[in-house]
Amino acid sequence: MTDNSTPDRPEPVPTPPYPAAPPPAPPAPVTTTDRRARAGRRVPAVVAVLALLLAGGGVAWWALGKDDEGGGGDPLEHVEVSDGEFVVDDSDSEYCDDTDIYSYNDCDTDPDETYEFAYEITNKGDGPANYSVIVNAFDDDGDFVGQTYVGATHLKPGRTESDKGEFSEYSTLEDNRELSDIASVKVAHAERTPLAN
Repeated sequence: MTDNSTPDRPEPVPTPPYPAAPPPAPPAPVTTTDRRARAGRRVPAVVAVLALLLAGGGVAWWALGKDDEGGGGDPLEHVEVSDGEFVVDDSDSEYCDDTDIYSYNDCDTDPDETYEFAYEITNKGDGPANYSVIVNAFDDDGDFVGQTYVGATHLKPGRTESDKGEFSEYSTLEDNRELSDIASVKVAHAERTPLAN
């Protein structure tokens, strides 16, 4: 018997796809340069954080160091000076001796000259403090002659320190001025430094 049917053909076999991609390479070991590169990326962030902390600390120091709270207001208001007087002192004459061979006790031909003034510093704050004060001297026309410094250390709240300040032969005076040119003094600057105890 003859079969008119077509013989069974084998099913076509699909062609295999392109070769499979190789597996991904394992990550390269971390080298020192890679660590440095990563650390280098972190440095700006760390610097920025430190800058913010320092800026914040500076603002806090400035705010706490101000005399608004606990400082009793403007430190200039804590200091008073009185116009003084020009003083000529011949006190060395009784201790000097020009007859011996030593020069340390020779009599000065020039007497000691000073311009003395009185000052008071009152701590108007809530805690102990140190004071640094600049006092300027002026002539009769109100022109600047020179500058000196006075101060108080560990002044307790509500306490006043009184003393004498002076311009002496060692003071630097403006334009070769003389101590006798000084007619008045005035507080130019006062700084109050609060103390912890």
